[in-house]
Amino acid sequence: MLSVDGVDLREDDYNLATGHAIDATAAAAVGATSITVAALPVALLRGAELTFDGAGMEVPVTVKLTVAAALNATSVSVTALATAINNGATARDSGVNAATGARLLVSTRIGTSKVKLYCSARYDDSQLKLSGTVCDWATVTAAKYLCTRRAQGCPKGIQTDYKEALEEMRMVQSGQLSIEDIGTRGVDWPTVTNVIVNPSYNGMRSRVQPNISEGTPTAYNQYIDWNSAIVLGF
Repeated sequence: MLSVDGVDLREDDYNLATGHAIDATAAAAVGATSITVAALPVALLRGAELTFDGAGMEVPVTVKLTVAAALNATSVSVTALATAINNGATARDSGVNAATGARLLVSTRIGTSKVKLYCSARYDDSQLKLSGTVCDWATVTAAKYLCTRRAQGCPKGIQTDYKEALEEMRMVQSGQLSIEDIGTRGVDWPTVTNVIVNPSYNGMRSRVQPNISEGTPTAYNQYIDWNSAIVLGF
């Protein structure tokens, strides 16, 4: 939805930021899939590229992370090295765009809240998260918000998808559309209950006849005529 830059949250100047130094603390041979480094000053995302240089290396070596590395990690997993990396070589990470990261967190909350606003009356959260359509609605809403917060013109494709998602969610709210493959909080059709007046009860004399009534369970609690229950108990 947001291109590589939007997903990786990297600085928009394409590695020209000061960033953070990543120092190798042990040599890594050709074919190695991990590099021992000093405790990382910042978390690194899977797919991030680091270019190691210095420490007597003849040419810079660029590696790509195959697994995300947490803050203070002392090793990074990379694709198999085609060239050895010397002990003491340094790479510079362009850094994580903290502002965009914060906006992404807010975007995910807004996308989730928008779906719940329109769908929670008919569907439980445990069911909503199972639907691919619901996830698409939340993603589109989050993308729309992120574009707005970054003071960018929202791309036409995202704007169109957002309007379509909003229309579909409104149909769900009004009962005109059902979400695929998940169950609602209650039944979506009317039920019919046949009753008979029973004079042997002091209170609510209208009694349900289960054998000729709709058998579909409802989401409502059954009314109990406590007065009649007490009388019958004695």
